[in-house]
Amino acid sequence: MTTTNGVNGNLLRVLFIDDSEDDELLMKRELKTAGYKVLCLRVETEGAMQRALEEESWDIVISDYAMPLFSPFLALEVLKSSGQKIPFIVLSGTIEEERAISIIKAGADDFVTKQKLGRLPLAVKREIRAMAERMQHRFDLQNSYDATIEAWGMALEMRDHNTSGHTHRVTDLTMRLARRLGFSGDRFVNIHRGAILHDIGKMGIPDSILLKPGALTDEERREMERHPLIAYNLLSSIGFLKAAISIPYCHHEKWDGTGYPRQLREKEIPIDARIFSVVDVFDALTSDRPYRSAWSSGMTVSYIYEQKGKAFDPKIAQEFINMIT
Repeated sequence: MTTTNGVNGNLLRVLFIDDSEDDELLMKRELKTAGYKVLCLRVETEGAMQRALEEESWDIVISDYAMPLFSPFLALEVLKSSGQKIPFIVLSGTIEEERAISIIKAGADDFVTKQKLGRLPLAVKREIRAMAERMQHRFDLQNSYDATIEAWGMALEMRDHNTSGHTHRVTDLTMRLARRLGFSGDRFVNIHRGAILHDIGKMGIPDSILLKPGALTDEERREMERHPLIAYNLLSSIGFLKAAISIPYCHHEKWDGTGYPRQLREKEIPIDARIFSVVDVFDALTSDRPYRSAWSSGMTVSYIYEQKGKAFDPKIAQEFINMIT
């Protein structure tokens, strides 16, 4: 999203909700006088606002209070439903304390009367600056989160030297596949986090099982298969990781319902986990293990092809095959 402080005449993208062309001209005049270069789209209905949010990026939304076909309260709901964080300022012909309080409580950032329209540029500048600060804070917080997640992933690999490099490889391949399948934004971020943390539940598995060089007994395998549930119990209490829990919890589920821990079938399995499971198996089979040598890429691709509709979502498995061959 483009942001601006107006003092250097930077472009300001305004989504203006009003049924009056005259009000649009007045609003643009005030902003231009204050030094903004204004790109404005005026909309009058819910549908027009939805389309505008889908098709363009906006620095600020300015809405009239009283319109026959739309209201700022509904506009705030549309904005919230879009998932976008854009400052929202309301214009009104008169100011009434009750009216101002109600719209601010509904989520508006400021309330400006048309009689004091000269306040509008200051309100715009303040809200855009506040939004930029919130975005920077969120960016810094996400960086801290991701650094912590990376450290957890590294700690697990340091414990299990047999899988050195596995987390980095599967994360890179998973992100390539997710991007190819059209994922972006927060969903993309959460897939990335889930991929890094996919085996975090193994922190709760005893070394005698996790590091055993040979085949596991039935009892040991049942203990090993607890690691997705351990991951769920660990991550579900951490707010910022709840949206990333699908991969650690569900990446051993299988399309035909024979996986674990819940024997989910087909689209009951979250798509994040369906994406990751193909990548995870590919990397595991093409890597050396104490109990077997690595398979060739060709052998592994053939196996994945055979397991379409059994272990793997057939469409995702085919897309993965297309990506690496």
